[in-house]
Order: sequence, then C-alpha cells, then structure tokens
Amino acid sequence: MAKLLMKNYPLFFSLILIGSGIHGQPSIKVFGYEQESSRGTVSANVKDEKGNPLKKAATQKNYFIYLSLKQKYIVTPLQVFIDGKAFPTEANIIKTTSVEYIDNNILSNPEKITLVPKTDDKIIQLKIADTVLVKKTSALQKLTNKNEVVVSYTWKQKKYFAVLKKLKKLDPVLNE
Repeated sequence: MAKLLMKNYPLFFSLILIGSGIHGQPSIKVFGYEQESSRGTVSANVKDEKGNPLKKAATQKNYFIYLSLKQKYIVTPLQVFIDGKAFPTEANIIKTTSVEYIDNNILSNPEKITLVPKTDDKIIQLKIADTVLVKKTSALQKLTNKNEVVVSYTWKQKKYFAVLKKLKKLDPVLNE
C-alpha cells in the first residue's frame, strides 16, 4: 500500500488539493461591451447666445460590463480598468438571465442583442463611474497592458483580478 501511495503521490496530492477547495480564486467570466454615444449633429452656422459657433459634442463611451460566477461564491468588485484607466464600480446582481440590450437605431426594426446568455450562474452587472487616478502595481500594469478590461475584486478577504482581452463593440447610439 505504501509503495502504491508513493508511486501515485503527485496524483493523490492533486486530488486532495482539488477536493479541499484551496485551489485559488473562483472562476469568473467577464462579458464586456463598448458603445459610442454622441449628442447628434449640429447644423452648420448655428451659434450660441454669444454668437460663437456651436461645436459638435465629444463622443462618449458607454460600457456594459458583467461578471459570471458560480452562485456559491461571494465576491466584491472594487474597480474596473478599461484601456488602462481606472473606474470605481457599483455592483448589481442580475436576478434573471439572459441579459439583453435593445438596439433602437432603426426604429422600425429594433434589434435584440444578448449581452450575457442564459445561465444558472450568478451574474453581476458593474456600473462604472468617472475615471480615477490609481497607482498600479507592476502585476496590474502587465494585466492592463495585455487586456482591455481588468476587474479587481475581493474574495475571502484577498484581492484578485478577472480579465477580458477585448471589448465587443455595439452599434453607436445617437442622442438628440
């Protein structure tokens, strides 16, 4: 028995580690979408009340970021880094999936886009606020250099990161 255990020691030890649940952070999948938003067009030769020509408003970006993880895990999202910029975040648990977005750019034919497919996993929507300055560690800098989205979160009082290589683009939205 001892010889058998010694021969298969690496396999035996691996099974104990996997079975004991001490194998690191929870598996988290990140879904991320980016959408340009502009305030519409400005007619030529339109001036403000002081007679200055009106300029087209800068294009803004809307971000739709979601985390998917097993129901048993309790994580606390801290920040989202998009293209290296840090954003504080507010987390909302989505009760029912799938998560869908309605693209109303063509009013006669709105398009339904699935952002997160139907799942039994817990889905957390991350709403981001204005960017903040953050001093990044070298490990975080490497992650933000290689990935468009990096989410920092805590689990069991330890800090971890989940990443998304590339944001998916949604059609731009034009606001009046």
